[in-house]
Amino acid sequence: MKKIAFLILAFVVFFINSCKDEAQVYDGESYLHFNKGTRSEAVVKMGSGPTTVGISFGTAHALSGSAQVKLVVDTSLSTVVEGTDFQIVNQNQTVNAGKIDGQFQVKLLEAGATVDPKVIVFKLQSSSIANASFDQVYTLTYTKACPSSSFVGNGVFKNTLASWGTAGVNYTIQDLGVVNGVGTFKVIGFMDDGSDLTLKYNPDTYVVTTPEQSLGSAANGGINYMKDAVDGSKSSFNACTRILKLRVNYFVKNPTTGASLGSYGDYDETFTGQ
Repeated sequence: MKKIAFLILAFVVFFINSCKDEAQVYDGESYLHFNKGTRSEAVVKMGSGPTTVGISFGTAHALSGSAQVKLVVDTSLSTVVEGTDFQIVNQNQTVNAGKIDGQFQVKLLEAGATVDPKVIVFKLQSSSIANASFDQVYTLTYTKACPSSSFVGNGVFKNTLASWGTAGVNYTIQDLGVVNGVGTFKVIGFMDDGSDLTLKYNPDTYVVTTPEQSLGSAANGGINYMKDAVDGSKSSFNACTRILKLRVNYFVKNPTTGASLGSYGDYDETFTGQ
């Protein structure tokens, strides 16, 4: 029985190795395609100049001779204008004999980037390499992002969507800077007692958190407080449009014992730069 099992195992190993050898000596068409994914997303940060994105392509096996490959734009599916929104740095490439891949460089121009996503759809062309039946369309989506330091601007923000405060009232927002990867905003005089609302923010993701803090007013035998919304939704800011969107929870608690005395629920506060 052991001999039979050994023979079966030997046959299986031989069969697998034979398949591997066969795959290694494949010598069919080269077949041109995008070889490292067919979509990507990029961010063009304002004030930092253009952003360059690499788009890789390849062939099924090494070429026997050199060949020209061109990256072209499908204008019917793209939402950008070449030369205004982006540039293809090396639109025509020579793939030398023995090579199987290459990379195009696409420069996303700062002036053409917008907060709303823009889309570029690419295809491959070659007069000497046949296109594969797969991975023939590459979609690049990109958006504009301003550095978080540009958010405050002149510091004047209108409470354009008010739940606790009064709509239309202007507030000064200060950026106290970033320490250990965490930034701090102050909304001056927002609280009921005239004190400042403190907010924390991530300078890379633009997510805002609201530390639990007193509004300075009494209710139901306790004090009004606010904190992050409890429904899981997030607060954020857009440094390009200068809009701060808060999703917060207003509630009452006993400041001495910490006991909850009721909740008003989750509400929105929006501040728009003027």
